[in-house]
Amino acid sequence: MALAILVFSFFPQAVSTYFSFGLFQYIGLGLRSLTGGTHMPIGEYLYLIIIIVLIINIILSLYQLKNNINAENYRTYLLCFGKYLTLKLVQLYVVFMLIWGLNYQKSSPAKSFNLKMDTSYTAVQLDSLSLKLMEELNKTRQIISDSLIQNRKVYQVFRNSILDYSQVEKRFPQLHLDKPVLKAAAFPIWGDYLGYLAFYQPITGEAILRTDVPLLTLPYTSCHELAHQMGYASEAESNFIAFVVATESSDALLRYSMLLQMFTYCQSEHLALIAKTGNFEKWKTIVNRNKAKLDPVVIADRKKIKDFFIQRQQLLIPASTSLYDQFLQWNKQSKGIKSYDEVLLWVIAYKNQNGK
Repeated sequence: MALAILVFSFFPQAVSTYFSFGLFQYIGLGLRSLTGGTHMPIGEYLYLIIIIVLIINIILSLYQLKNNINAENYRTYLLCFGKYLTLKLVQLYVVFMLIWGLNYQKSSPAKSFNLKMDTSYTAVQLDSLSLKLMEELNKTRQIISDSLIQNRKVYQVFRNSILDYSQVEKRFPQLHLDKPVLKAAAFPIWGDYLGYLAFYQPITGEAILRTDVPLLTLPYTSCHELAHQMGYASEAESNFIAFVVATESSDALLRYSMLLQMFTYCQSEHLALIAKTGNFEKWKTIVNRNKAKLDPVVIADRKKIKDFFIQRQQLLIPASTSLYDQFLQWNKQSKGIKSYDEVLLWVIAYKNQNGK
């Protein structure tokens, strides 16, 4: 079965047709039907149980190794252990691919959105996009009162994100999602150590989000996680789906949340391209220009989000970032964590296609 899955993964269009928008839709719906009836993030507790069981099994294995192995039988013991470990890893591969992993191998959704995608972007394109995003940020923030942000509850953010998907589905039927599930994390502090805002739990079908973060990050993150539930495993593609939903939404707070994230990606990539040329005077000029163009309220909002993560950066376990980066690379996201920024290719193509 593992070999059959591996061979199947080399045919992206077949994966899209028969798995991502076929079998996976039934698997996901079944899981969400089981776990969506409670606000408790079952997936978090399940991970906790798995970690505890794994630790216990490691301790027991080491104990058995100490008491049973000797100079005469160590080769036989190690061979048996190697076979056992290999079998378990193959079983894990099969289960992971069938409940989620094959989604990383599906074809690009560019065709379903009628997009002509470039393979890279230029500094000129990023500069133009930055100017557009700053203009949109300023205009959108002007119609959002501080009281709206302060009074918006987490459950309202979740509900609005789900409603926005149901609305955008009328224009893009491929964004249909049955019984979406968004849940607040029971252990948000895990995110400080492991470096995440939210995650999709493939075993339970839940999207689990930290709710201790600045509220302005939540609307866009919610839409991103719902895209994962839909079968968009790639981080860039999930970011793009969330971008489309926010762009087409009438909810100003969601649009603003999206614009904040897109501008962060865009400015970061733009400055990185300039830095590669060694022209640091131009780098400083762009930074100062962007600060001058952004509304002071927008700058304050961005600072609040940035400060939140700076205060917690010393808690991040370095190995967790490296492992996640490697995981993404194993799953056809060659840039690893930097794959999130690749959404800019999609944003540029979408704006060019739709004149926005």
